[in-house]
Amino acid sequence: MKRLLKLLLYGCLFCVGFCLLAPIGFRLWLKYEYHLPSEQLVRKEFENHRADYTQFVTLLQRDQSSDFIVIDGGGRVDIDGVHSRLVPEYRHLIRKIGAKDVIVREDGSIEFSLHGFGCAICSDSYMGVRYVPKDRTTGTPAGWKQTVVTSLDGAKLPQENGAVATGLYVVPIEPEWFVYRFEYQE
Repeated sequence: MKRLLKLLLYGCLFCVGFCLLAPIGFRLWLKYEYHLPSEQLVRKEFENHRADYTQFVTLLQRDQSSDFIVIDGGGRVDIDGVHSRLVPEYRHLIRKIGAKDVIVREDGSIEFSLHGFGCAICSDSYMGVRYVPKDRTTGTPAGWKQTVVTSLDGAKLPQENGAVATGLYVVPIEPEWFVYRFEYQE
């Protein structure tokens, strides 16, 4: 009987400890995931891999079926939301530049997500490099309209409910290339 009570006590202590530590751990993880680097760091990452970005854009412009490439899938290209295919060149380049994913928009713009986090039930916050071709397709939905700003620092961007307002904010690096910050508030 004593042994059973002792096991029950240890079990209860474990559950209480877990219930106290799990939210703290989750909050720390979210803080880490939501932390966005400085605009200068993303600009430096672009400068260090400029040739790789250019090569990636060239490959994606030739491949009209690619619209979403993810690192978790090992360079898998989403074709229609159900089917995908593996492209080794994409896998190599996405790993080399350190992108989480690459999105090709209908207007021809391409977003390389380098930092940030988002999910279906929480707010999204991403930062990376955006390519917008000069001969951009007109008449097609462009997704989010980009807003050119002088800085991507959260304090200098439009605010809404105590956080950066929903939007796609960009700072030009050079013609056709931008550092971007995407915010979507739930």
